[in-house]
Amino acid sequence: MNTSATASPSLLAADAGATVHRLSRRVGDGEVVPPAELYRVLGALRLLADDLAQLLPALQGRLEDGLLSGQVVRHGGGTGAAWDSVGEVGRALAHAGTVALLMTKELENSQVALRDLATP
Repeated sequence: MNTSATASPSLLAADAGATVHRLSRRVGDGEVVPPAELYRVLGALRLLADDLAQLLPALQGRLEDGLLSGQVVRHGGGTGAAWDSVGEVGRALAHAGTVALLMTKELENSQVALRDLATP
């Protein structure tokens, strides 16, 4: 098994997705989640959303670096087309980052609302 130090970024992302999928299945299977545990789950998901919002600009930066270094090219188009594609990716990632920040805030709001229920 790959460790996080040697795993590729795509494998790490797949592992994160699989973990969220397992959480979704466990909660969706009708398992009762006490308020204190739900509070902790929301907190962990809030941190995950915040980390995701931080990751997206870094991904865009690596893509731009690859384009500048010549490691990223667009098949069937010139340099201008490649920059256009990178720009489209950037806009989509910026939008996804905004959504992730909104998710982070709403998860925090959920925790605040749940706090009284989570306190014994």
